[in-house]
Amino acid sequence: MLQRPYSKQPWSWLALAVAALVALLYLDQSFAQTGLWLFVGLALTTGFFHGALDIVLLQREFPGARRLAGALVLYVASAVLLAMLCAYSGWLMVLLLLAMSVWHFGEPYGRWAQDAWVHRVVAGGAPVMLPALLSAVAIKDILTVAVGADALWAWTVWQAMAWLWLGLCGAGLLTLRHRLFCKPLWAEVGAIVVLNMVFSPLTAFALYFGLLHASDHIRRVALRQPAKAIGAELSTARSASAMAGLAPVLITCLATGLLLLALAWYLSSAANVYWREQSAVLRWILIALTAVTLPHLILVSRCAHWLTGEHPAARP
Repeated sequence: MLQRPYSKQPWSWLALAVAALVALLYLDQSFAQTGLWLFVGLALTTGFFHGALDIVLLQREFPGARRLAGALVLYVASAVLLAMLCAYSGWLMVLLLLAMSVWHFGEPYGRWAQDAWVHRVVAGGAPVMLPALLSAVAIKDILTVAVGADALWAWTVWQAMAWLWLGLCGAGLLTLRHRLFCKPLWAEVGAIVVLNMVFSPLTAFALYFGLLHASDHIRRVALRQPAKAIGAELSTARSASAMAGLAPVLITCLATGLLLLALAWYLSSAANVYWREQSAVLRWILIALTAVTLPHLILVSRCAHWLTGEHPAARP
């Protein structure tokens, strides 16, 4: 009898999630800007924090002050240079973001073999390629808002990559057959298809990136050392050791926020961005995501075995 209330708790959470999705569906169909602000909101919360946790991976991969400092310099320098490049070329930003997303979103994490490239392409391409195939008109409108004069070139690049991805999926099904039958793979792709069939493309991607991808990465990092220690310290935040453990993450969040402000200033002065326009906010977020995705995906791929819970040989 004492356990009965707790047995109903999962159903309560499920009912709450269904109600939230129904409400979001209503907003998505009733207000054109729902997807934009949901994407911006999740990118600056869960997306922001999942990127800030890179400091945990950097500390693990590059022990010692000198090695860590060098890795941080390379990380920030690559992000800054890529942001400046994307600020001047919208179609190049789209090309880079799509290509990197396919690689990064398809990270195996033990769901399939590390060298299963077709699995990786199918899973990684689904969140960014399906919208171009299922919602072409809406994607064109988003590109017009996001990259302005480069929208035609950006759409041509996106459409070509989407059809190429679909062709690779078909070729993989024909040649691999039973080897491509992987429950985690098709469960993930199926969920993405449903999201894109029900919601607008920007809302669907926001839900995938902000709730599925980012939160799953946060969970993985929290389950491993030294992030596990950080998670334990969160429950005893009054202690000095808790603050010491959280300090690198908090400093990284602050530094990342300052870099985002610097990017906003740069776009205002060098790219003639007017922040009263919604297009400016979307462009700012996309440039920032593209810029940090390159060092982030390299670092995550380097730490993939650790994040999966495997124990490969120590790096030199």
